[in-house]
Amino acid sequence: MMGKRRRAIKPGTRRAAAQAPSVRRGVLLLVAGMMTLLAVAGAGWWMMRSAENALPAAPTRPAAVIGGVTGCRGIPRFVARLGYADRLGISTSERTHKGLVIFDGRVPVSADPAQRDIHQEPSWDDAGTLGPFVIDRDGHIYTAAVPRTAVSDNPPGSLNVVYRIDSETAELQPFVTLPGAVGSSENPFGILGMAYDCDTHALYVSTVAGSTRQAEQGRIVRIDLASREISDEVIGVDAIGLAVFQGRVGKRLYIGLARSADVGSVALDAAGHATGEFRVDLALDERLAQFAEPRVRRISFDQTNMTLFVVPFAFNLRAVSEQQQVTLRYGYDAERDSWVPFPASIPASGRVNLRG
Repeated sequence: MMGKRRRAIKPGTRRAAAQAPSVRRGVLLLVAGMMTLLAVAGAGWWMMRSAENALPAAPTRPAAVIGGVTGCRGIPRFVARLGYADRLGISTSERTHKGLVIFDGRVPVSADPAQRDIHQEPSWDDAGTLGPFVIDRDGHIYTAAVPRTAVSDNPPGSLNVVYRIDSETAELQPFVTLPGAVGSSENPFGILGMAYDCDTHALYVSTVAGSTRQAEQGRIVRIDLASREISDEVIGVDAIGLAVFQGRVGKRLYIGLARSADVGSVALDAAGHATGEFRVDLALDERLAQFAEPRVRRISFDQTNMTLFVVPFAFNLRAVSEQQQVTLRYGYDAERDSWVPFPASIPASGRVNLRG
């Protein structure tokens, strides 16, 4: 259900990055993101864990600890029944399958599909092609329908629906439907970004439904996963990548913008609602001269490091084979509460590795 809407200030037209829209305490700030097709096709990830540790969810980390906020994510309980407990891989970007699949995460993704032991439950393609997905502390998987090559990739009315794959039953079902605009011939996209916060057990979802090449109508909502209550958090900005990070001076929702190569953020209060001013943290144009219109489609935090997955984006559907991707890494400067280029490889957490 829709939570009580707070008074929001909606920017009229897109301004320069340094003049990003402000966010006040109690304001409904919604950010939406548009993905290029590599992003639209979804992200995959694999995780290696011992079978005995697969079922219980990890404890929630203390909120004051600097770092990412997804350490509590649990292994879906159905994977033990399916025989993937200690070798789980999940993807929504398989060219041979529409929807979500699981596979043997120990085998390289470039290997023959038969070697990867790809498995798909009957309901996992019901929403058509899927895009972003996240996993909560109980092992439930949340995802959204995103077209790859045509709007016919997905059922009518599905682009503003958050779907959930139940940790116990493995069934994919609609979880909540976001109110608002629908897709159009000028913009076929709806939900494009997701982020989970262990501390508040909440999901942040970006949608660009209603936006056009000229009009920026995107938003981000916060979904309380226990009550399914939806609250608007950022309004009037198109975005792609989303992720939450606990910094030295507080928690922030980081946002990869769809109309520039910038990464911005807004502060979150203790309940997980946006407050304070929107700020621009990184401007990436100069580092991405190898292709035009670079956009951050996904943001990932490992300990105190940030990884940005960047693709070209031009507000249209492109073949996956035409896409390029650049990965950029940054380290957190706690003293300045800012990010600096990180030249070395980011160490794996030992729990989860992401790929796009």
